[in-house]
Amino acid sequence: MCTLSQAAIVIRVRLVETALPAGSRDPHVLISWILDSLGLVRSRGDSKSAAERLGGINKIMSQCFMADPKSGWTAAEISDVTGISSTGVHHQLVKLSDSGLLSSRSIGGKRTYMINGGSFSNAAEFIGMNSVVIARQRLKILAESVSNSSERMLVQGEQENVPFRIDIVGLTPKLIDDELLQLSIDLGFSGDRIRLGDNLHVDLLRVLAKSNKPLGITELMEETGGSRARVGRILDRMRSAGLLERAVVDSRLDVDIFGGLLRQYRTRGSDWLVGRGGLSRLPTEVRESLIDNLEKGSHTLEKTSDSIGCLSVDEKRVMLNMLGGRVPLGYRVKGSTGGDVIRSILIGLERVTSRITTICDRLDDVISKLG
Repeated sequence: MCTLSQAAIVIRVRLVETALPAGSRDPHVLISWILDSLGLVRSRGDSKSAAERLGGINKIMSQCFMADPKSGWTAAEISDVTGISSTGVHHQLVKLSDSGLLSSRSIGGKRTYMINGGSFSNAAEFIGMNSVVIARQRLKILAESVSNSSERMLVQGEQENVPFRIDIVGLTPKLIDDELLQLSIDLGFSGDRIRLGDNLHVDLLRVLAKSNKPLGITELMEETGGSRARVGRILDRMRSAGLLERAVVDSRLDVDIFGGLLRQYRTRGSDWLVGRGGLSRLPTEVRESLIDNLEKGSHTLEKTSDSIGCLSVDEKRVMLNMLGGRVPLGYRVKGSTGGDVIRSILIGLERVTSRITTICDRLDDVISKLG
């Protein structure tokens, strides 16, 4: 008599926003897109086909589970069909099961795998629902770390198209006493190579969570002791997760405008500043005040700030651009409260899982017609 037991499923998945496969109904293109959106593959460079680029995991899905999603497969059967070693098959099955795409049962002492729920659309629903629930539960720790600030969001954020990417890991027995550190690791902010004792990612998170204004990368380096390259990489991961956004550092604008005016005046003179330098666009009293201070040699930061104090942030950034300067951008958590920050992350998460569901529905339809 065989014994039947359901294996416990703990979601561990990387959700990645990738370009939709347009109107393609090629099952190999669709499964490649799904695997890529679940962070299960890494491109191996230019090849003749998606299957060749994605390697073993694509073979397993294409040659076994796509053929009949409701059929069960053992590791040995998969190895025989695909020609992949038993070690390689086991490695890929662990990733597919952790993501929620596959489920498994022990039948007669043999572990048997199938598409979770018997269809790709069911598997996508499972992944989406569990990812959102896990994120909501675990992000409460992050929300508690964010200081409420009405000042933080006064300046409009930059409208940048940053593809969403986040790691979702179900809560496991405590490994680290610092819950925020563990969460930061599980969300993927530490990168793929975790180094014990390297807490730069959570140090940055804590600084940004407490700040009521955008912070430049130099300031963040000084606060945490991290190098520019490492701080930049971590900030990019946090932006991709919808946690951070970039915004103008308002306090730096006056300083940079002061320097830009002085530099261009010494190089090109007053006429250039009024013409190509863009000062003609300013209100008359502002323009005359700035030119007067420059020509009298009394151009100071304080006087510059007084002269342009009536200008909006957008007007100042245009002015700085005309002077040949770069608008100073900083990083801030994406919301005035912890709840706002969580909602920002969940919006991206739900967008990606919805796209995965759409393509899984299409793949099921293609498979049913092929069958």
